[in-house]
Amino acid sequence: MTAVLAGMTLRQLMSRRRTLLLLLLGAVLLLVAVVFRLAGEEARAVPFTSGLLSDLGIGTLMPLVALLFGTGAMGAEIEDGTAVFLLAKPLSRRTIILTKLAVAAACSAALTCGPMLLAGVIAAGGLGDGLVLGLVAGAAIGSVLYCAVFVALSLVTGRALVFGLAYVLIWEGLLATLFAGTHTFSIRQQTLAFAAAIGEIPKTVLDAPLELGTAIVVAAAVLVGATALAIRRLGSYEISGEAA
Repeated sequence: MTAVLAGMTLRQLMSRRRTLLLLLLGAVLLLVAVVFRLAGEEARAVPFTSGLLSDLGIGTLMPLVALLFGTGAMGAEIEDGTAVFLLAKPLSRRTIILTKLAVAAACSAALTCGPMLLAGVIAAGGLGDGLVLGLVAGAAIGSVLYCAVFVALSLVTGRALVFGLAYVLIWEGLLATLFAGTHTFSIRQQTLAFAAAIGEIPKTVLDAPLELGTAIVVAAAVLVGATALAIRRLGSYEISGEAA
């Protein structure tokens, strides 16, 4: 039954329109990398690749992809009323949420990390001594965190896409970059901390102000908290589709 649910969720998320949009977003990353490589500025390859993958990849592509997959994993069924059929199945609410989250996170990581890896290899002319692999691995972790938050958000409000976009643009894109005290609670900054540690990237190449230990603790809290909230919210729905 879990495999069937995962397959249904995958087909639902990988709709033609959504997939095309996300592939176009990833293509922008590749286009920039190709243009840089054709410009023949190999001396700037490492700093350029670092900026490209951290700003455009982790800063823009990753949260937008996760937003579309995370809010779509459960939100569409709640909105159109088809969740009643899902909730009537012999599956626990925890199993439903964990399955939906796993599929959304896997799709998000694939459509984020794939373009980032290709763009990084093109721009750096290789793996850049761990730079590319570190940022790609960090993006995979960040995709899971973002998806957990957006799945929970889709069960809290019917306007999850709007609030999620505001969160990405205002909090992650503006406030968390302006004020040092907000770095701890920024998924983007946590992702950069993981990337720097995994790829052993020096601070002169990648600006990751958050300490790894702090990033691990806060990321774990975000993942567990968002998942628990989603399970609790789904558990408040009756078979009739009305919130208890």
